[in-house]
Formats: sequence, structure tokens, C-alpha cells
Amino acid sequence: MRPFHFAFKLKTLFLIFLTKLCLYASLYLDKEASFKIIRFGVLLLFILSFTARNGNSQVINRMQFDRFTHYQIDDWITYAPARFISSIDIGDDYVYFGSLHGGILRYQLYDHYWDFPFSTSSGLRSNHIIKIVFDADAHKLYAKTKLGIDVYNQAFDYWQPADITQLPERRRPASDELQGYREQGHYRYPAYYRPSLAELPDFFAGRNFIFRKPDQIIDTYNQIYHLNPERIMGPFRTLWLSTSGLGPASADPLSLDLKVYPRSLPNISPRDVYFDGDTTWIGGLALKREPNGITILLNEENNWHDFQARFNSDMNSDNVRCIKGNKAFVFFATDNGLLRYDKKNETWKTFSVFQHLQSDQINDLVFFKQRLFVATERGFNWLYPADRRAMQSADRRLSGISVYKMIVQDSTILLAAQNGLYRYFPKQDRLKFFNTRSSILPIGITAVGDHRDSLWLAGQNGIILYDYKTDHWKSFTQIQSRLNTVFHDIAFTPGTVWFASEKGLLKYEPAADYWYLYSTKDGLASNKVFHIDVDKKNLWLSTARGVTIFRWFRPDRIE
Repeated sequence: MRPFHFAFKLKTLFLIFLTKLCLYASLYLDKEASFKIIRFGVLLLFILSFTARNGNSQVINRMQFDRFTHYQIDDWITYAPARFISSIDIGDDYVYFGSLHGGILRYQLYDHYWDFPFSTSSGLRSNHIIKIVFDADAHKLYAKTKLGIDVYNQAFDYWQPADITQLPERRRPASDELQGYREQGHYRYPAYYRPSLAELPDFFAGRNFIFRKPDQIIDTYNQIYHLNPERIMGPFRTLWLSTSGLGPASADPLSLDLKVYPRSLPNISPRDVYFDGDTTWIGGLALKREPNGITILLNEENNWHDFQARFNSDMNSDNVRCIKGNKAFVFFATDNGLLRYDKKNETWKTFSVFQHLQSDQINDLVFFKQRLFVATERGFNWLYPADRRAMQSADRRLSGISVYKMIVQDSTILLAAQNGLYRYFPKQDRLKFFNTRSSILPIGITAVGDHRDSLWLAGQNGIILYDYKTDHWKSFTQIQSRLNTVFHDIAFTPGTVWFASEKGLLKYEPAADYWYLYSTKDGLASNKVFHIDVDKKNLWLSTARGVTIFRWFRPDRIE
């Protein structure tokens, strides 16, 4: 149920007060005095009604319902950095891997696939998992986090705080199986046995890794990772292992084959997602821990692969703020140049001021016909994707001026710059100042969006709507005063406008004149949302603590 607007509540209370006042006036005052009081009350009621009716578009609604009766567990899914595995246990159908930063990864034992992870988006109180235990007798999964012990309610499919202070005992191997292993040896671990490091064989880790006893895994860049203490023998002759940076791992104790599964983001704070056919690119800002970099998710195989600038001389930086691509290339806006990936040759190239970019700090990218336009901290450039250098406009009005965002409008490009909005005409290579004719100054616009017959702008002074058909400007002046936030992106789905902000995901339904702010209470990984990518009925939200997938369309759900 939607929360009542404050103005509606106030009007209801005033109606009660006015009724009592009129009754008092008619009983105790003369006719002229009572008429004046009633007329004054009606006038106040009219003013209040007008304010409530015209102020609804400025009211931002927030969660006032029970999250777990309102959302299904897969309405919000977060992929966060989960390369450091802290705990492992085996349930009826899944192997569970607790991580220090990304919640709980899950592998389906019988259908052999990686299911979506459990995280704060699923109801966990924290993504910092200290220990997980599956209680085989009660068929319950417990997770000890830094904020307490949570339990997964399988019947109702949600997480909730557990009413216990200590975790149950973990499942142990049958005594006869354990005795048989100790007598026979040869790495024939019984189910649910947790071997020590001394009991592990010398594994063969394939072409990309080297295993060195007792616990080291070395990658192709000679980075050394370690096996963590948590490990358990599962069914189907599989030993499940934990690592300190590579994610989960598995081994066959008889064939001695070891595999690692980096089934999560590297250690980045995501900023953008780019869908490229059957693959998904994700970029962001590096966190202090390693590994980090740009990651590519091969959707069909659910394999994650990282590209790190420190191991590639052609990459000046892997701190990414925006990703765009075409059939041949993928481009990345970084803090140290424009990065280009050649998909056919699998090579990288960096464009910088030495290739005529206005600045190495890239803010935004947009394709216009055959050209890629580049917004920088000191103006804008363009280039053809296969070019070796960037081009500059002969119109120097934005030279040295920060350009934050760009969108394509028919045959022109709209640029949101530090000192206002500009329209660029590529054919004439000419800039023209864009007069918004609204009550909100267009200075400091940080998000722009164009959808059918409307233009949306958001910035430090509020949100602006322009209707092309009616040539009418509408200003939402109170939105910014209520939120006091930075807007980063605008996206559209049927009947809805979405705003990425540092206070959450803001939704506006123009037909209902209704605003709603989604936050971590709903299921966001973080209230700092930087980019919105629309994928059919899902929103991919790049947040400070992971990529959250929000299934926004549920016919029976009303915020």
C-alpha cells in the first residue's frame, strides 16, 4: 500500500477541526460571526487542497511496507566482489561459499550451475560472511555475519535474523567411513570430511595456474594466492576449496585436477555495464585490495575474466566510468585516457592528450552515426572507432570546460557542461547554447535523458522536463531540496523514468505523478547508484558496492 502524502493527512485533520469549529460557531456565536469563521475555514481548506494537489509531484515516497512480503528473493540480485572465500558448507542441493565482501555464492550440485548469490539484496544483514553452517537435521542454512547470525527460511524463501547466539554443529562424516579413510588413505576422503593442508595432494591446476604445496596457487602473472583453511569433501568425488583472491575452487583427489571459479566481480566499485551480445562488460574504480580491473562475463558459460592495467602496457588505466561499443570495438572512459579493446585481435590501445584528446579524464561516451564522441574534463572530442587519434571541434566555446554528459538528439548532440547546456551540430561543427526556459538554472546538470517526446535533465538545482510536443518546460524544484544528492544517470522503461543518484534509485511515473526512492532497505547493494542499464524487464544498477539487478516489472507489485 502506498504511504499517504503529508498534505493529505494535514487536509484530513483540518477537515475534522473545521467541522468542530463550525459546530462551535453555530452553537455559541451570533450568525454574522459564525458565517465569517465558516467562510475563513473554507478559504483555508481551498488553499490547502490546492497545495496538496499541486505538491504531490514533489513528494518522494519511501518504503513503508514489509520487504519480504512485498518482494520475491530474486527481485533484487547483487553481484559484488566475492573472490576471498571465508567459509564453505554443503546443503541438500547446493554448495555454499561465504565471502568477505560479496555474500554467499551457490553452486547447484545436481544440475551443475552457479545460481545467483545470496547478499544483502536477498535479506542478509551484511555481505561480510564469517561462517556458514547447513543444519542437516532442520534443513536450515545459517550465516554468521559481522552484524549477527541470519537464517535462510526455505519455506518462505527469505533471510531473517536467527533467534540463536551460536551456530549449530556442522555435519561430520560417518564414523565407519572416516575409519575406512584413515586405514586406506590415498586421498579417498569421506563425504563432509575437512582435510588439513598436510593431507592435500600435489594438484595439477591446468594451463593458467600452478599449484605449489602446501597452499599456493600462482597465476600467469606470477601473482600468488593461497588456499584458505575452509574446505570440505562433497558428493561426486569433489573436494571444495576456498582461496584468498580467486574465489571458490574444486579438486578431484584421485585425478588431482584442480579448478578455480572466479564467479564474481573483481575488487572494484562498479560504474557501468555494457551488454555485448552473449557477453557483459563491467567496469569501475579499483578498491584497495586485489585483484581488480575490467571484467568480462561470458553469460552462457558463466565465466568471469579480468583485464588489469598493471599487467598490460597498452592500458594506461582500468578505472572505468563509462563503457560503449560497436561490432568491432569496446571503448572505456577512464581517469587516464580513452581505452579501446579490439575484439577481433584481442588487443588494447589507449588514447590520451598525445592523441589530441582535450583531457585524459574521460566522463562520458556516446556513438553518433559512425563516430564516437568523448566528453572530457576540458572539452569534447570525437573519433572514428578504428582511428589512431582524436579530432577536435573548431568551435572552441567548450575548450577547457568540463563536459559531464552527452545524448544524441536526431542530428545533434546535447552536451551537459560545467557552465550550462549546449547543442552541437556535427555537420556544421558548431555549438549553440541551449536555453532551457525553466525555473531551474541549467548549470551543474549531471544527468540527461531523451525519450520519445520528452527531454529530462537532472543536476544540482533539481529535475527539469521538456515536452517537445507542447513546447512546455516543467521544473521539479523541490526534489533536490528534499534529496540533496548528486544525479548520475537517467533511464527509461514503459511509463517510468529512472534517476541514478547518491541517495538511491529514484523512480517517477508521470501518468500517476508519483515518485518513489529505492534504497538498501528495498534491495540495493548501496544507495550510491552511478549508472542504469535496461535489459528487458531488469535494471542493471552499477552501485558503489556491486552490480544490483532489479526486476522492476511485477504486475502485482505496487510501491
